[in-house]
Amino acid sequence: MQRIKNIFVMEKGVKIGIIALLLLCLLSLPADFYQLTRFILVALFSIMAYNAHTKASVFELGFYIAMVFLFQPFVEIPLGIMGWKIVHIGVAAILAGSFFIGKKKQKEVSVNQ
Repeated sequence: MQRIKNIFVMEKGVKIGIIALLLLCLLSLPADFYQLTRFILVALFSIMAYNAHTKASVFELGFYIAMVFLFQPFVEIPLGIMGWKIVHIGVAAILAGSFFIGKKKQKEVSVNQ
């Protein structure tokens, strides 16, 4: 029970961090910031993928692995400025939605146990 609660708390913090980074990317900042953001996002999405694997959540695992490949910093995907802004907003919206759905799941788990 305590381990499940710790995973939910950690996931909340990681999701908030990812959402904040993605929203910061909407601003006009130096190119080095975006490169650093890619490295950070790959690390955070990898952590989230591992957590999804331990929970046996196949859909979340697939989503986080896709995000690792999308934001990997070694071979950039040429989407253009507007394309990347749309991607950042979309991923931030999906994570924000899963953040609130995760709260409902945490309440269900705590009630059942």
